[in-house]
Amino acid sequence: MPSLFTALPPLRRVSHPLLAGKAITLIGVSAVLYDDETFYFEVNRPRHWARRADGTRSVGIGAIGGRIEPGEGPLACLRREVQEELGVGFRLERPERTAVIHEWQVAGWLDLPPSRKHPTPYLVNLLPPQLGGPGMPDHVAILTLLGRPRGRPRRSDLFGLLTVSRSALDSFFEREEWPLEKALRHPGLSFDLEAELPPGCVLRPVLTARALRVLARQGIVP
Repeated sequence: MPSLFTALPPLRRVSHPLLAGKAITLIGVSAVLYDDETFYFEVNRPRHWARRADGTRSVGIGAIGGRIEPGEGPLACLRREVQEELGVGFRLERPERTAVIHEWQVAGWLDLPPSRKHPTPYLVNLLPPQLGGPGMPDHVAILTLLGRPRGRPRRSDLFGLLTVSRSALDSFFEREEWPLEKALRHPGLSFDLEAELPPGCVLRPVLTARALRVLARQGIVP
């Protein structure tokens, strides 16, 4: 997996204490995809579901994206993933600032200059490495870009697609998790699923969706 700074060289010049002089491995690229009416999220596949001690299934709600393949840049990776997962392209949006998310809090904002070669991320989400010891990076990271789909997204290579109306985004992110039955009754949420979700499960924003929730609770959304 590439270094964050190899994948996005403008970050080399950032003086933020969580970035400067750190070893950071980029583990994925994702998109906050939205249009005037709707935000688009992935319902994770069953192999990524968790089971709690009481037997309740926890189903992750994430953003569209994936891992960078050898020789790919972040934007090329994301264009491929969005096409595979939603069957559409997207128009890249440039945010005014880039949020650094660490320990599920806003740890700072970056003002990156415009670049013709490299996209400006909306989020840099810093996560702890899975293992410790010599050779481990200081952080692993997910880069998140902003985009507007070209055409109407549809579930393609996804287990599930969740659409959240713009008017329902705040109420969606008010909860840490949603019991499935309540989510299915919410008028601002719509599901397109490959198969039914387990009765009694809960839906929980993870990774990029969880980072977006941090911003949404501060009233900061695209």
